Amino acid sequence: MAENELGIEDVRAQLGDLVDDAHYEGTITHITRRGRRLASIVPAGVKAASLPDEAIDAAFDAAWPGLPEGISLGEARRRVIAALNAAYPHMIVPSEPQALPDVDRLKQVSESLEKQINEGAFSPEQTERMRKAVEDLAETIRKTRVQMTHQQIVTKAVKEEGGVWDATRTVTTLGLAGHGVDDKRARAVLRRIAATGILTRTSQTRAIYETTEK
Repeated sequence: MAENELGIEDVRAQLGDLVDDAHYEGTITHITRRGRRLASIVPAGVKAASLPDEAIDAAFDAAWPGLPEGISLGEARRRVIAALNAAYPHMIVPSEPQALPDVDRLKQVSESLEKQINEGAFSPEQTERMRKAVEDLAETIRKTRVQMTHQQIVTKAVKEEGGVWDATRTVTTLGLAGHGVDDKRARAVLRRIAATGILTRTSQTRAIYETTEK
């Protein structure tokens, strides 16, 4: 689960994009003021409500003596739950990351099988098995593309295809990979890719980028 940390002024300017990152990609953004974390933007499914009530009560009882004098019970509980919201993702033991299949290699194998089938290289029984193998490869390619993040998918396309990129082309690229997004999300993806240096914005008024020549 990706995480980042931003000052409160930067968050105000990017709030919509940060919420999209949380929703679409599970990114957690910690909001800071003068280097001190104040709150976090987390995906809706990652919240203290996922913990048993007794765990929240235990956290509240433990935190109560250290909270400021005169604070109301409601405000105290709100603060404890906000802290648990931020801490909850770190309570989960991360699983070993699973390497995604090489989509390009799968496509090469699929195309090779298709060519041999069309040329009659197999017996009828073998042809049936090979067609099933091609179908299975197509499904694996589809699932792999869906598992890739928006930025990974578009970055891969930018490197392979080059040229000019805008929101429309980005929406189309993500749509072909099984991700339905709107223009706003597409522009956010392009901004993030441009920050890595492989795209350069060519218009001050429109989200149009060109591949950086290196």
